[in-house]
This record gives sequence, C-alpha cells and structure tokens, in this order.
Amino acid sequence: MATKTTTSKTQKPKANNFVLVLEQFLEKHNLTADSTLEQLSEHAPKLDALLPDWMACRCVKVALTRGTDNRRSFSKEKIEALLPDKRKRKLTIEERAKYCAKDGDFVDIIANHWALGPKNKDENEIVASASRQSTFRAKLAEGGIETAIIEVFAKDKKLIQDSNKIQKKRTKKRMANLNRIPKHFSLANVQKRIQNMDVSKTPTREDLADVIVMLSMRPAEIRSLQINYYEPDPSNIPAWYKERYSWYCTGYLKNKGEKKKNPPPRPFLSIEKNPERARELLTWIRDAIKAGKLRDSVYTESGTRNAWPFNEFLKQEPYRTKPKNLRDYGCKHASRIHGGKNPTPQHLKLLLRIAMRQESDRLDAGDHYAIGDTESEDSDPEDEHNSELELESTENDEISDIINMYIY
Repeated sequence: MATKTTTSKTQKPKANNFVLVLEQFLEKHNLTADSTLEQLSEHAPKLDALLPDWMACRCVKVALTRGTDNRRSFSKEKIEALLPDKRKRKLTIEERAKYCAKDGDFVDIIANHWALGPKNKDENEIVASASRQSTFRAKLAEGGIETAIIEVFAKDKKLIQDSNKIQKKRTKKRMANLNRIPKHFSLANVQKRIQNMDVSKTPTREDLADVIVMLSMRPAEIRSLQINYYEPDPSNIPAWYKERYSWYCTGYLKNKGEKKKNPPPRPFLSIEKNPERARELLTWIRDAIKAGKLRDSVYTESGTRNAWPFNEFLKQEPYRTKPKNLRDYGCKHASRIHGGKNPTPQHLKLLLRIAMRQESDRLDAGDHYAIGDTESEDSDPEDEHNSELELESTENDEISDIINMYIY
C-alpha cells in the first residue's frame, strides 16, 4: 500500500510594503545616495508622513542601509537627514498624548508613560515626573482614550504615592514649621500687636515691621500699596472685577509699562481681616514717614535707596530676621488664618497667591502633583482630590469662595 508523502511547502516571504513605499518615494523625488544632505532634509517631512509608526521607520532605515540592485546604500549621515530620529527631539507631553491617541496602540502609551517617568531617585525628579505623568493621563483622556486603558497602561500608583509623601512632608515643613519664624513674628504675637496699635500715637519701626507682615508686603511697597473698596457700575463692570469681591489692592513694584501706571487691582487678603482697619494702619505708617516721624524701610528722604538702617534694626533681638522674610511670614500667617482647620495643599496655595497678590501661578513642579492617600498603600491615589487640570479650571471659583468666607 502506497503511503502518501507530504511535502513541506515553503511560504514565499511577503514583500515589505514600507520598503516599496520607500522605493517609490525615492524614484518620484529623484533621490539617490549621491543626493546632498540639504536635498534629503527637504524631503524628510514628506517621507515621515508616509510612515505611521516606529516599526515602519525602522524597516525603511534598514532598507536604506542595505541598498538594492538598483541603488547604492545610503550613508549614516544621509539616512539621518532623510529620516531623522524622533527620539532625539524632545517631545512635549501634549505631542506624546496626541500621537498615542491617534495611533491607539497601548504599547505606545506604555512607552511614552515610562519616558516621562523619573530618571533618578532624587525627590525633585520624583515629584516632577509624577506631575508629567499626571498631565499625560489628562491629555490622553482629552484625546479620547478610554479611562480603563489609561488606568492600566499609564498610571504608576507607587510613584504617585511616593510623590505625595514628599509633597506632604514639604507642605508641613513649609506651612507648619514654626522654627523658621522668629518667636517675635509668630502669628499670635503679630495679631496681638496689630490689635493693640494706637493710630493716635507715633508708629515705631516695630509697628512698621508688623504692618509689612500684616499685608505680606515687600518693604519698598509701603509707599505704593493701596487698599481700596470698589463698587462698580452694573452697566460697566471692569474686566478684573469678580462678582461679590469688595476690597482690592493696587501698586506693585515689579509691574512694567502700562501696568506700572495703571496696576490691575487684585483681591485683598491679610492677617487683619477688616480691610478698613488694614487700610487705616497702612495710612498711619505712610503718613508718619511723610511727616519725617518714621524712617522709610528702604528709601531716604531724598529718595535714594538705603535699606541698611531697617536691616540693622531687624538683626537685633528679639527680631533676628531680614526685611525680605517679613513678606513670607505674612503670607503664611494669612493662609493659616483663612485656611480653616484642615486645609488642602491646593487651598493653601490659592490663599498664598491671594495674600502675596500674585498675578500668575509661579510655582515649582512640587505644587502640581496628583495627591493621594499617602497613609494607605491600597487606596487609589487619585480618587480623593481634584487633578491638576480640574484645579486650574475651578481656580477662580475657589478663590471667590475663599474671599467670601471672611468678607461676608
């Protein structure tokens, strides 16, 4: 009985479509290994548009390196000119997210997620990388990537918790470490002296220092800072005015150009909650300086700058500080007063900005992170807080609520 023998069939390898694309591209644009770097660079964007992912780019680079019967291989420099390595270009987080959202490949999401991770174990790098990854997740969501995919492939819970612990430690050190503030300028002592100030008497340099702390001022702003009440015409409300705001401050040293002449009013916040009383104390100090009864903290009577006397005064006991530190003491005290019993880091950040009358958010990456439950390793690090983008979108409403807490 004859047995049927099976012969193994060898499959013919499929042609690489991207290599065909390359050959057609080179022929169309008349490009060869003899073309100049400038000519190749000119056509690089067109070739890049034809290649959908890194695998296609790799196939084309291999083909250019090997060459064919019809053409010579390209040199390394010319391959780089025709097909630049995208990895050498620093992509923004938004660009990474757009690419991943367009491609929809979870491998790309993972690769870009880890590319934004920490490069070392430095605390600053851990916090910054957690912030970058948080922004990446938000941009992926905006691009239409499903939440479940983001949670699985673009979320490092351990990194988030490590970042949160660092932030919690820094917040406590920055906001609650009273050892950094001399006892004389503690919140209780400053409040007591402010309450006992008698505007019928001549102010002292200690009163001057306390008023600077009270309003979180730069010493030089004694001359320029104004506290005003605004009641706008309902038919012509200024652009800077926000509903239910009453008291604003103007006059800032670092403004330039038109803002120097017409400074934009900014919400008022100080240790002294009563804005009328705060304005009275500021005017009291300013009038004494104008009358020559009290020396200005920065300028002489002739207008020249000389901060040495006030600096020397603050070096003495019981003050033991520097003029530039007074503003820092004031904003911390003001944020504690208006922050409630258990303020969140975001809440304190907003209060600090109001107290210091900051026009823009000039904070380091440490304040832009995903807060989570740093006490429990099993908790979801992002379930109990607003994300960075949510914070930005609701910031104005939250500031309004904060102001209303003590004005009304």
